[in-house]
Amino acid sequence: MKAFFGILLYLYFAFSQLVSIPTVTAPIKPIDNINGGDPFIVEDNGKTFYTYTTGGNISIKQITSFEDVTALSEKTIFTEGNNGVVRDIWAPEIHKIGDKWYIVSCALFDSSVVPRGTMPEGSVNELHDDYYRYGFVLESKTQDIMGEYEFKGFLAPDGMNNIDGTYLMDNGKLYYVCSAYLGVGHQCIYITLMDNPYTINENTDGQIISKPFYAWEKKGWNVNEGPAVLYTNDDTYIVYSASGYSSGEYCLGMLTLNGDDVMKKSSWIKCPVSVFNKQPEKSLYHPGHCSFLYKDNGDIYMVYHGTDNVDFFAKSRCTYISKLEFCFGFPVFK
Repeated sequence: MKAFFGILLYLYFAFSQLVSIPTVTAPIKPIDNINGGDPFIVEDNGKTFYTYTTGGNISIKQITSFEDVTALSEKTIFTEGNNGVVRDIWAPEIHKIGDKWYIVSCALFDSSVVPRGTMPEGSVNELHDDYYRYGFVLESKTQDIMGEYEFKGFLAPDGMNNIDGTYLMDNGKLYYVCSAYLGVGHQCIYITLMDNPYTINENTDGQIISKPFYAWEKKGWNVNEGPAVLYTNDDTYIVYSASGYSSGEYCLGMLTLNGDDVMKKSSWIKCPVSVFNKQPEKSLYHPGHCSFLYKDNGDIYMVYHGTDNVDFFAKSRCTYISKLEFCFGFPVFK
């Protein structure tokens, strides 16, 4: 896509390690210090909407602004116990595709409702129920983001168990990007073609485009999860979370599209260093699972979760937001 793109990418990160940037020691303040697991913010017609992981349902809040989560109204869209969903409703996202809104999320399903996934058998030390954990999609019945939704089905690309699904648009085609399991506790970033926002294309094999490879992706346990698609001008990135969420080394990595076929692993360049990490000097720990908010003036904000406590289990995750900057055309996360 760009001549010497990969070389420039590596030079950029090398440069960022050397350039002198004033140190800011003031704590980073969350916009929501009570809730915030897997946060997602979207704007529509001058209004701002906010959702996040609650575990038992999917709720949407209309909030005062993207920097003020004071709720003006709130509606529960979906709850566990419906359509075969048992529990663990995680990482809801709200996307406008055509004239409808789509909520893509994931959950643990009843084993009598969905088939057992293709996740390999676990050993006696790897007991879990992820064989029935899948993404799923809700479609709005109207153009009202806070209106009624219909359950459209679960998503099992190539029969794989998966979490943290999102959408990627490229050359007029829609793709499902998620964290799928190649082995127990070994989550990878997976992409597959869709026929529509709730149907996986059955005639195209998906592709693993990122596996935990570098040491910073393997702290605690091997993880690539929480993919978020970032569009900047003509460039496309996938920013994902790496390492165990409670390991103390949870961080963000980045893939850069450098080819014409998003379904080819060779089209994606993985940055060899993490792009966003804990910042103890700013009282920010366990940062991860980001999404992106695109403002009408062209600004892009990263929404993510983290905590202000080094002990992950000391309190709930919070929602943070920060404006993206760019250096030599590449996104800078800070």
